[in-house]
Order: sequence, then C-alpha cells, then structure tokens
Amino acid sequence: MDRKMAVNVENLIKTFNQQEVIKSCNMSVRRNSVYGFLGANGAGKTTVFKLLIGLLSPTAGRIEVLGMNSFKYREKLLRNIGSMIETPVFYEHLSCKVNLEIHLSYMGMKDGDINSVLKDVGLNVTGDKPVSQFSMGMRKRLGIARAIVHKPKILILDEPTNGLDPLGIRDMRSLFRSLADNNNMTILLSSHILSEVEHIADTIGVIADGTVVEEVDLNTIKNKYPDGLENYFFHVLRGK
Repeated sequence: MDRKMAVNVENLIKTFNQQEVIKSCNMSVRRNSVYGFLGANGAGKTTVFKLLIGLLSPTAGRIEVLGMNSFKYREKLLRNIGSMIETPVFYEHLSCKVNLEIHLSYMGMKDGDINSVLKDVGLNVTGDKPVSQFSMGMRKRLGIARAIVHKPKILILDEPTNGLDPLGIRDMRSLFRSLADNNNMTILLSSHILSEVEHIADTIGVIADGTVVEEVDLNTIKNKYPDGLENYFFHVLRGK
C-alpha cells in the first residue's frame, strides 16, 4: 500500500448483465489533492465513483480507499468519505439546517459546524425555508454542504457545479481548492465544464469505454497543450 495515495484501484472490472462497463481500470489519487475525472457521457465516471464509495461491489479487481477495501469496509469508511453522486435527495419539508443535523446524526457525529458549512456554500440566510422551495442551484449547494459537513478525508463529487450560476461556480471552485489546501481533504470530481476543472485540479484522469486511459499532472498538460485542457481532452479521446 502506498501511503501517499488516498485511492488505489487495480484491474477493476464491473459487469452488468454480462457486459463489462468498467474494464481493467486502474486509478491512483494522491492524498490532499484535487483529481479531475473526465470522460464522455457513458464512459463510466459515475460507476467508478459508486464503486469507490462501496455503493456497488466490483466484479473483479481491487479498490483501496485510505488503505482499506472500499466495499468490505464500507461502514468503517463512511465517516471519512463525503459524496454527491447523481441528484441528491433531501427531506423536502425540512430546512437545510435540519437536513444537515439529520445527516450528522446518521453519521453518529455531534461536532459538525453546520452554520459555518452553510456559510461556505452560501445557504446561511435561508432560515427555516423548506428544501422543497429551493432552486436547482440551492439544492446543489445543499448537496455539497451535506457532503462536507462531517469533515471527510475524501470528497467525491459527480458534476458538482451543474445547475449553478457563474457566481456559484466560482464560489464552489474556491471552496474545493480551500478544502484540499487547508483542510487536508482529497477531492475527486467529475465535470463537463473543463475550464472549471482546469482551475482547481492537480491531476487529470481520463476514462474512455470503462478504462482510465491517462492520468497526468495538470502542469504537464498545460506545458504540452498551452491552449488548455479542452484540447488535451479531445486529443486523448480521438487517440483512444
């Protein structure tokens, strides 16, 4: 086990209905870094994320998160992983604060700083407003708040800025970078907004047809592709 790595994936395979959707997949994510996970629709990003947090069991291969098998030790890892995958579901008739209180109770924690987290995601002025009255962007902010309120060591976010306006995207960009730099958090995020990934990621992983085909330091990409991450991404997809 490499203690510098928060996530190690080796020869991962996941089969649905006798069809391999994840194929001989390998991934390495350094601790306290931001890993931008890129791929076309249907490439396997969400499935890999679900495997990492133990929502799905692998057909074959090995997944280690913080040095532990993610499926076998899912309950033990629960407190150390925050995630937002697909559309988040809340208690619609309750406020965002009460939703976070319930989440902390579920995690068996009493020391989450809910007010500070709500301020970080821009929901500190919503008061007792029920989530049912939240806009799409507000719901996305609440999903991020719920993912970080228990202070996880690893944060896994699937399209976290979808539905946010430009100001919200900028705010979340700053928050994610701060969590990695100042809170010793490892972040894996997928996004179709390549410019946002380019602003915050340390490493880029590209998945195509269920296999991670490249993992490259962002600075290396910038040196080789001065026109930006988009050019690199399309070059990889064309080549693979």
